[in-house]
Amino acid sequence: MTNLRNPVGGMDKNKPAICVFCGSSFGTDPAFRDAASAIGAGIARMGYSLVFGGGGLGLMGEVARGALDGGSAVQGIMPAFLQALEPAVSPQEKLIVTPHLQERKNLMLQMSDAFLVLPGGLGTFDELFEVLTEAQLGVHAKPIIVINIHGYFDAFDAMLHAIVQTGFAKEMILKLYYLADGVEDALKILEGALNAPAA
Repeated sequence: MTNLRNPVGGMDKNKPAICVFCGSSFGTDPAFRDAASAIGAGIARMGYSLVFGGGGLGLMGEVARGALDGGSAVQGIMPAFLQALEPAVSPQEKLIVTPHLQERKNLMLQMSDAFLVLPGGLGTFDELFEVLTEAQLGVHAKPIIVINIHGYFDAFDAMLHAIVQTGFAKEMILKLYYLADGVEDALKILEGALNAPAA
């Protein structure tokens, strides 16, 4: 377990760290599970490390196992109250335990160079809106890639367009995220975004 005063732990900061937000359940579509495993494997194949919610359940566990199997460093970040509910993925997983959810999200933002978002529930959307809001406010300019498996995020994308149309945000919020059509598209966008020349 890593102390909060030294949150980076054993992560290699010469390699991009990719944070994945996703469900601690599998959902009803087997394509969600396949996508999670493929994202973890893809992160490893590209030589990146993984930052994730720390549990071994659901899509979170699939992403972490895919990354570990491919040789990636994996950093879990979990609030203390979830430790008894969500078993670790593997002894190889490094784990930071935080007092609350907010500290977990703050560390995810600090430690990560980009964010990938797979299907999930309220926690996943909470994390997604946190990084979107901070991007809108200029706190960071890290890529946010929403992976639209079988149209799962169509309603999310439509909602953000509606927010703009009804005058509650400027059109620039639609440029804060990429809507990727599946895993391969997401990984291509990720590579391009991380290797783009600085503005």
